Amino acid sequence: MECACQAVNLTFSSLFWRRGVKTTMNKLLPTLFVILAVMTSCGVGEIYTSSDKILELVSRETTLLDALQSHINAEYDNLKALSGFLSERSKATRTASYDDLKLQAEHPNGAYHLIKLYTQDWHHIVMANPLFDKHISHLKPKLPTSDDFRGACSAIVRLHRMYKLRVDDMYTGNYSGYLGPRLTPDDAFEIGRQAFVDGFLEESSDWLKVAVEKLAEQDGTRGQTQYTMSKRGQACGLLGRAFYFMNNTDRATELYNMGRHLDSSSGDILQLQKELQSQISTDVYGSATEVWHDNMTELCMWDKSKRVEQLRPFHFCRYKVALFSLPYIRYKEEILSVAPFVSVFYEMVSDKEIDTITTYVKGRMYRGLVGMGENATTAYIRTSDLGWMYDDELEIATRVSERVKSITGLEVAQRTPDGPSSSEAFQIVNYGMGGHYDVHMDPFDHTPDDNLLNRSGERLATFLIYLSDVKKGGNTVFVRSKISVAPQKGMALFWYNFDPSMKKDLQTHHAGCPVIIGHKWIANKWIWTYGNTFRRKCGPRPSSKQLDIEPLMYSSHKHCTRH
Repeated sequence: MECACQAVNLTFSSLFWRRGVKTTMNKLLPTLFVILAVMTSCGVGEIYTSSDKILELVSRETTLLDALQSHINAEYDNLKALSGFLSERSKATRTASYDDLKLQAEHPNGAYHLIKLYTQDWHHIVMANPLFDKHISHLKPKLPTSDDFRGACSAIVRLHRMYKLRVDDMYTGNYSGYLGPRLTPDDAFEIGRQAFVDGFLEESSDWLKVAVEKLAEQDGTRGQTQYTMSKRGQACGLLGRAFYFMNNTDRATELYNMGRHLDSSSGDILQLQKELQSQISTDVYGSATEVWHDNMTELCMWDKSKRVEQLRPFHFCRYKVALFSLPYIRYKEEILSVAPFVSVFYEMVSDKEIDTITTYVKGRMYRGLVGMGENATTAYIRTSDLGWMYDDELEIATRVSERVKSITGLEVAQRTPDGPSSSEAFQIVNYGMGGHYDVHMDPFDHTPDDNLLNRSGERLATFLIYLSDVKKGGNTVFVRSKISVAPQKGMALFWYNFDPSMKKDLQTHHAGCPVIIGHKWIANKWIWTYGNTFRRKCGPRPSSKQLDIEPLMYSSHKHCTRH
């Protein structure tokens, strides 16, 4: 009978080959063979032994033909759906230029829609068409995942929290006056759900209120559909849970009663019912791990023209003499603070140098981690990609590193691979949607695990170069010193992490504010204590400031008697 089964398969394959639908048969044959397996019973012969069963075969083909027609109809419907999706997406990409699409992706709602397009619309297409899934297998590592979608929702919540934006404005695409695409009621629900998962109950309730409201408006304008009823029921359930964990049981009960009439089977409605009945502790929610410094929101919202709360006597600009280079070179420096010592240098790198650096590191970047060695991990407090560039990898890297040495008067030599070194490789960082780095200090809380770093000492100073402008957001803020510096392409921000007596300067607690509009690229150069013990002097008194010891640092350079 095995030969008979093969003969049947071959007969059907030959039949459809002659009809010119070989490709379609790749999908049809599995279904037909299931039916044939039942009808022919190819393991144990039970048809040829009965003439009555053989006579039944006369009419049995009609059943096969009906099944085949149903399968073809389903395939046609699937092809029509695919063709419609293809036409819709082709039209969308043709009607907008590449530059317009890039501009839209700079806006949080635009970036959210772009990630949603891949993780939902394209995902449904791929899941429904396994053959197509195989064709694009080489592209999938570069496509966003469900984690990216959840991250995009969290980014919007972060912008809402940090910049005190109104949800109604964000829903319509208005972020501090920068306009972009609108969101949908489903989007508001997804963002509210992610805020709930992240433990931000107030923000969750703000978004879910909008979702309930907009879904109710849809019911009124388009007629109440089963989908909008069910979605509104889910939103009511989750909103009720948010109120419950904010200790507002009356409002939670009200939303439960509303939601169960819309969709009594919703998971959040059932969970809310359980929580209301059992009085589950509300301490388990609303305890998000992120800790905002009291000053951070204020500093992040400062305009680009404002860097300090008020001008101080030591706030001044100067042309700083370049050390270890030609004596006539000067760098434009603006001193923002003496304790901690913080200053900015203008025109530190050129656009051409920036293009070379960013082009070199693209494709070699990965998600930024918190910590070092085996303990390094991804964390909500840092959302960015980064890559490393050693001084000897590019001529430009060598040139810029020597420039850092001339400006700071500090040694930056790298002795790879064994070390010890006087500076780390350039850390190139690209912040994504709502990209930020919460309040932290650059020196380590413990001895680094890496043996090379351990022998290099500590991060004495930080030299941060801005490789891009940012339209809105992305400031570097010192939360204790109340300093806020907006990114400016080609500019560098420099500070000492230790005071002249080598005490860790707690005033250097700093953060990278979330990016609202645009793209943020920076390059960090951390300068180590190794090789700089006698370059960065201690000063005549324990209370000496950086400006007090500068004459001592420059005394060995004859052309620096005045600076």
